Amino acid sequence: MKYKKLPLVTAGGDWAGVMNVHSAQFSGGVAQHGVEETRRRLRLASIMFVLVFAVLGGRLAQLTLAEDPALARAGLGNREAQVQRPAIVDRNGVVLASQIYLTTLGANASEIDNADTVVAQLSKILPDLNTTRARRLLAGDRHYVELIKGLTPAQKRTVLDLGNPGLKLRREAQRVYPSGSVASHVVGFSSTDMRGLMGLERRLDEQVQMSPVFETSLDIRVQHAVRESLSAAIAKFSAKGGGAIVMDVTNGEILALVSLPDFDINTPSATPLSRHFNAMTMGVYELGSIFKVMTAAMALESGEVRVDETFDTAAPLKIGRATINDVHGEKRPLTPREIVVHSSNIGSVQLALRVSDVSHYDFMEKLGLTRRLRFELPETGAPLMPVRWTDIERATTSFGHGFSVTPLHALIAGAAMVNGGVLYPPRLTRTQMPVGTRVISERTSAMLRDMMRDVVTVGTGKKANVSGYGVIGKTGSANKPARGGYDDDALITSFLGAFPYSDPRYALLVVIDEPQGIAETHNLTLAGWNAAPTAAEIVRRAAPLLGVRPAPQRLVPAREKLAAGTASPTLALNAELKAEVPHAP
Repeated sequence: MKYKKLPLVTAGGDWAGVMNVHSAQFSGGVAQHGVEETRRRLRLASIMFVLVFAVLGGRLAQLTLAEDPALARAGLGNREAQVQRPAIVDRNGVVLASQIYLTTLGANASEIDNADTVVAQLSKILPDLNTTRARRLLAGDRHYVELIKGLTPAQKRTVLDLGNPGLKLRREAQRVYPSGSVASHVVGFSSTDMRGLMGLERRLDEQVQMSPVFETSLDIRVQHAVRESLSAAIAKFSAKGGGAIVMDVTNGEILALVSLPDFDINTPSATPLSRHFNAMTMGVYELGSIFKVMTAAMALESGEVRVDETFDTAAPLKIGRATINDVHGEKRPLTPREIVVHSSNIGSVQLALRVSDVSHYDFMEKLGLTRRLRFELPETGAPLMPVRWTDIERATTSFGHGFSVTPLHALIAGAAMVNGGVLYPPRLTRTQMPVGTRVISERTSAMLRDMMRDVVTVGTGKKANVSGYGVIGKTGSANKPARGGYDDDALITSFLGAFPYSDPRYALLVVIDEPQGIAETHNLTLAGWNAAPTAAEIVRRAAPLLGVRPAPQRLVPAREKLAAGTASPTLALNAELKAEVPHAP
């Protein structure tokens, strides 16, 4: 193999020259690379310097412009909630919950040299300071201890004037509830870190977007009237508690919802947890004879029962090993109207058993009585239905025993019975276009209104009558379940009603837990003696607030109608009263 001979002489004259040229080129490249690396590092250092300067400058501007320098030196931090919780208001804009900011005084105990001296100074400025607790906290070495919340601007300035760097002032968010106890179970409350723990406050946390104001359907004036009326009744009858709801039957909006006993939501930890229980939406109860209205509706709507048909109630009714009796026994044949007016258990069972078992259960399902309600409050209870569905379960269910629902369930179903037959879901927010479901016909609803008016004029609910307002309703009394059966000495009494009679706009339900007999009631404890008059007082106070004005009524006495029979057209009396009883626009 031959190799090509390379010249040994170059422009430089020899091989060493060639090597010198290459060496010079290599040295120059290294030097150039070093210069570029130095420039890159200088640029990076400059960028880092600018960033650090920007951060420090921004913080300096914040301290200079956003905060009082004196407050900054004292350690006043801004601990506002990241998300501003909306104000909760009633339907008229009255504030039920709002967010404010308070100054909290704390300290770095490790920076406090003489705890006794500091506490003595602070006690002169802050008369509510717990000095014993403050001394104990300041004697330790924790980096932050909280001494007292809610300093006034003057107190804050005086603390700053002490010039003690160990004292720390912080601005913290706090929810306040101007209504106090009045709407506690509806509004609910939040924690110190602004998390909703109950009621609408808890529901707000589930909203993706929060507007500045959350408007409810409540009318705090009506809420106050309902609460006072109910509270007076509980005291009068030495009851354990009670509740009441007022609802617009045309759209399902709740105007008042009271559960007693209640508590001040500004200081929820100051009361037992039992008072936080919302009996009207979470408690489930056997509510008794108010469900005879629904049973009559089912029987008439099915076509299996005629309005002028009679049912023998002269003797107790046996179903298997059970015997059904009447508390208000007439011991004669009764029409569906009279069964409701005289609250006949025997008659109600016969109405229910005319309908098939499947149709019976389907009707209860249609009224929402078999499932948990969809409602804005998280605290809702699920109904307890019978495990079996034989004739005896159907019999007791017909007069409100053997199954348990929340009072709100009962009110929603009852409102549909009198508003023309449409069931509206309950709402605590305003709505312009309510969506309801027809559950009975307008004709059946009109017949039920007649029956419920007779209950109030000549039946078991006479004490619920309020002159001029055309109250309609039905009483209910049920023994509370106990081990092995029922407690004969413990009743839940209720009144399901609506007004005005000719064209109901508002429905209400009153429930009283274990009322006691008094001399005025001849020591009787049934609903007609306590729940019914409580409902009357609520109507008397709430109706004017709702725009319903009293008017004289020229009624055919219900006693005369009952004596004459029930074959006359049901709608006649409605037509007679249309122009007589005004209602809210």
